[in-house]
Amino acid sequence: MEVINQIYPLIDYNERDIFKRIGQIGVIKLGIQKKFPQVFDFLVSQIAEESEVVKDEISNYTNAVYEEGFAKLYENIDYSLFRDDIDVEKAIEIINWTMLGFGEKARKQLTSFEEVGEIHLKEWEDYSEILRQSLYK
Repeated sequence: MEVINQIYPLIDYNERDIFKRIGQIGVIKLGIQKKFPQVFDFLVSQIAEESEVVKDEISNYTNAVYEEGFAKLYENIDYSLFRDDIDVEKAIEIINWTMLGFGEKARKQLTSFEEVGEIHLKEWEDYSEILRQSLYK
């Protein structure tokens, strides 16, 4: 958690565009993942843990981490940028699902977080642009 918590103070909460904020966080995470790849490798191994003895505890912990991360992500966002005919709560869910799915896809392609690079940020930007064009005015 100490490593993950290094992300939050670096976020520019004055950036109110959700897609720019996500991109900003991606750059921050990339730097931290490159600095501490073993920590992120360990976190991924925890998520993959199947032992019934610890599975629920790990799941509760992981859910709490995601919850805190999403709360920080959406802090001070300008929701007026979304199209008027869009249900913003559903749009946020679509953004979350896309981020989680993209993260899962990227993790499956890596053998270690030492391999994380700019190519992953560029690929996220492509998905982000599709969402922006679909959801924003």
